[in-house]
Amino acid sequence: MRRLVWFTLGFGAACGVGVYLAPGLWGLWAGLGFGLGALVLWLLSRRGKPLAPGAAVCLGLAVGFAWFWVYDGILLRPAREADGTTREIVLTASDYPGETDYGAYVDGVISLSGRRYKVRLYLNGGAAPEPGDRVRVTAQLRLTTDGGSQEPTSHRSSGIFLLAYPQGEAVVERGSRGIGTFPARLRRTVGQKLTELFPEDTAGFARALLLGDRSGLSYRVRNELSLAGISHVVAVSGMHLSILFSLVYLLTFRQRVLSAVVGIPVLFLFAAVAGFTPSVTRAALMLSLSLLARLFQKEYDPPTALAFAALCLLAWNPVTAASVSFQLSVGAVAGILCFSGQLQKWLTQRLGKKQRLLRALAASLSVTLGATVFTLPISACTFGVISLVSPLTNLLTLWAVSLVFYGVMAACALGFVWTAGGRALAWAVSWLIRYILKAAELLAKAPAVFPEENPYAAAWVWFAMALLAVFLLGKCRGKLAFALGLCLTLALSVALGILEPLGERFRVTVLDVGQGQCILLQASGKTYVVDCGGTAGEGAGEKAARRLMSTGTYAIDGLILTHFDKDHISGAGQLLSRLEVGALYIPRWEDEDAEALLAAAGDRVQYVQEDLTLTWEGAELHIFAPLSQTTSNESGLSVLFTAGECDTLITGDMSQKLERSLLETHSLPDIELLVVGHHGSGSSTGYPLLRVLRPEVAAISVGRNSYGHPAAGTLARLMGEGVSIARTDRQGTLIFRG
Repeated sequence: MRRLVWFTLGFGAACGVGVYLAPGLWGLWAGLGFGLGALVLWLLSRRGKPLAPGAAVCLGLAVGFAWFWVYDGILLRPAREADGTTREIVLTASDYPGETDYGAYVDGVISLSGRRYKVRLYLNGGAAPEPGDRVRVTAQLRLTTDGGSQEPTSHRSSGIFLLAYPQGEAVVERGSRGIGTFPARLRRTVGQKLTELFPEDTAGFARALLLGDRSGLSYRVRNELSLAGISHVVAVSGMHLSILFSLVYLLTFRQRVLSAVVGIPVLFLFAAVAGFTPSVTRAALMLSLSLLARLFQKEYDPPTALAFAALCLLAWNPVTAASVSFQLSVGAVAGILCFSGQLQKWLTQRLGKKQRLLRALAASLSVTLGATVFTLPISACTFGVISLVSPLTNLLTLWAVSLVFYGVMAACALGFVWTAGGRALAWAVSWLIRYILKAAELLAKAPAVFPEENPYAAAWVWFAMALLAVFLLGKCRGKLAFALGLCLTLALSVALGILEPLGERFRVTVLDVGQGQCILLQASGKTYVVDCGGTAGEGAGEKAARRLMSTGTYAIDGLILTHFDKDHISGAGQLLSRLEVGALYIPRWEDEDAEALLAAAGDRVQYVQEDLTLTWEGAELHIFAPLSQTTSNESGLSVLFTAGECDTLITGDMSQKLERSLLETHSLPDIELLVVGHHGSGSSTGYPLLRVLRPEVAAISVGRNSYGHPAAGTLARLMGEGVSIARTDRQGTLIFRG
């Protein structure tokens, strides 16, 4: 009986509850309760009988709750006490600085009350520290659990519990270059060598494949890999370690002693260079166990090895339960162990014995489908996409990924001793990389499902999980009925997402794009997009494209950019690449950020220098020309959309002064929906605009920002005039329909 598997299930469940529900003292009481339950179940079993699964799960829950309480409430107490304080810290850098949209940061370790904590320090210029260097600075410390970062859960699951914001100049002191800094220095050296050896169009993929460094991949490439269902190939994971393991096993002539002596250090060195991410660490532990089992001539049990690896990760940091890397890695392996063997058997029984190629394809397909069973809902919830062509993409590319991985390593090793030879080999390997990227580009055009944008698809994910539970409880019987049920209900969810808007006269969608703006105007079969930018950069365009594609819209009639600030245009290029766009309406204002966009739009660009009215059945769209030619904000367009009995006004980043000019120069109706200007800035949405147009609802497109948007004065004016307020930062994407 695999008692460790059941124990780990309980332990992991307790950690998950601790992470997402944040138990305090009640976690300790829950641990004691489950411990008592485990004891009762054990006593009820016959003497001498091994611990029953139910008792093992209860014991795991008990230990998990107790350990999470100790870890969160006691071990992290000094970090909690430091939250919000400003003090001098001495950070020992563990890696080279990284880049964010707002500057640079460096990860390292500081000491608080005799305990060491991993901290992310945001840099404000000065010398860049290297691994081992000491950074002395006065900084404000913030817990990552209090929303002090954009992705607090991601930081916590990687062991970073504090963020440090400098309050003065940082002093960098040269520190030790000991063995602890070797993995980071090796990662940097290898990355630089790959950049030197590989052509510009493939170097980014080579670094991502070998090191997990995706900074060299454009947003378009990363998105195509995700849509095609193979984004995992550029996030160093267990797959990469398995490829390396196969090579080590081959080079050591499968000798059990030599394989263990060489293989285990190599596996953990690779894991260290990759940053000991949960997926890589999990794979290193499992593969090391397999080598040790062979060394000591013991039986290797994959489920037990998986449970052991997961337990080690959770015991080291219980918050790892929230890591998507951990969830996907464990889920993929669990799915393969549970389902791939049965799927392969079922498929090969229907193939002839001599059809070796088809049997090999069946084996590969079985592994892919097995890994998908548990990872699909996680991917759908986390990344917002279900790739329908993922099995096909994996069949077409994974064989090439393995060859490229070996080729990249060989080219890098050769490049250190013979640069010309390394470049020649890199040139040859690059053709395989281009094949993978081209396959992803083509298959990314296939239909996909976007649960974040289609509520019916989101409901299907939960239904699929329930159906899977029934399938498992039924001991995996009725495979054909299970597959048909999943496919038919998925098709129904997609169809409902397309059919729902058909019964509406109009729809105005204010997308949640963070600190930015992107608005979809739809009526009588026509679609216009006003602005397309936000915190996510190009992701704002992808979000708009996915929202429209979820309703069956693959072409839009026009994209209107009120002005050229990044938070209004950063995603426009991505939208142009994903959908057919009839025309691009812009003000005539020179801006370097818009040059690439204008080149992509070509002859579809229409400069709005005079008011423009577009009329179609049941709707009118008025695009008002700029009222000023001073700053970018003041030289922007404004839009009035009339459909049915609803009038919607969008003013971009127009100031109160220009709002008064708009009222003086245009005859505007009372409006039902106002998209608040400049994300709720105090300089926009004045009393004259509100009192003349008398909007019923105000939509504020805003995200987490340092500008104070929406301003208290703006909110007070809206509430004082009796206007209902809807905000994307609190309510997410806003939809108004009629």
